[in-house]
Amino acid sequence: KLFPSSKLYSDFPTKLSLILVCFLLAMFVSVLVAAAQLLSAVVASNVCQDSSSLLQAASVDTSIIVPAVGPNRIPCIIHQIWNGSLDDMPVDMAGYVKSWKTKNPGCEHRLWKDADIDVLVMSKAKDSIAPIWSALSPAERADIFRYLVLYDQGGYFAELTVSCEKPIADYQVPHDAQMLVGYEFGHRWSEVQRLEVNFARTEQFANYFLASAPQNPVLKRALEMVRERFSWKIQSNDLTGAAALSDAVHEFLEVSTPDAVAKENTVRRNPPSVHFLSYPSEHLYGEGEWKVWLLAAGRVNSAPQVAADDPSEGAELLVSRHN
Repeated sequence: KLFPSSKLYSDFPTKLSLILVCFLLAMFVSVLVAAAQLLSAVVASNVCQDSSSLLQAASVDTSIIVPAVGPNRIPCIIHQIWNGSLDDMPVDMAGYVKSWKTKNPGCEHRLWKDADIDVLVMSKAKDSIAPIWSALSPAERADIFRYLVLYDQGGYFAELTVSCEKPIADYQVPHDAQMLVGYEFGHRWSEVQRLEVNFARTEQFANYFLASAPQNPVLKRALEMVRERFSWKIQSNDLTGAAALSDAVHEFLEVSTPDAVAKENTVRRNPPSVHFLSYPSEHLYGEGEWKVWLLAAGRVNSAPQVAADDPSEGAELLVSRHN
């Protein structure tokens, strides 16, 4: 017999059909896979094009954000207070203001009016400062404004009697500094000397010029101190001025300097016979995210006795105060 099994012969067409079906099914699946791969490639190409468009759009949108010119965390916005135009200013004061614009062409310059400051306070400090705003003097409001606007927006604040001596882009400070604040004098006063020179603190920081990145915890603390002192019935320069700023800075420095309390104990028990500062200038202080650069007194105070009394503090002026 050619075909010893008649059953095998009879099942042959059925098996052949199954093989053909499997083959066609495999071909169909291959076509589907190839089509899916092609579609994926097309979609990926479109996504890349869309992502490129989004990045371009983002670069256009972020162009409205004021860039940093000096330290890269501090936006170059120069904040000052004046209720009129530059034409209305006294000639000398207008010259000081123009020095900021002339030496810093890449920075934004904002002259704030009292009405604008009121809006800022009511919108950004409605639960803390706004309730006491009407009881504050113009000078006290001006003090609070500088802390609040730098906390909210960041930038540089200069009183109208302060001129720019060096472009911000040329400041020799660390790029990771988030705050610049300068000593008003090159050494710590004794309490008797402090009273003689009418300083609020023995180691006082200048509040007529300072710079900060937004959301600075030091400035937040200064604002908190103002509110606390108002509740304590304080009605002196301690309420808002250099005292409040100095206290907030010193608090930050003590917390971020491990041996600060031990050193202060030593100083009070055995006062040094030479000039000193608790925290040397031209240094970066802080731990974690926030860093504060302490400017030497000679960078923010042009008084001749700064360099005469403390030669190491007589650094190149960044600003001059005229009053």
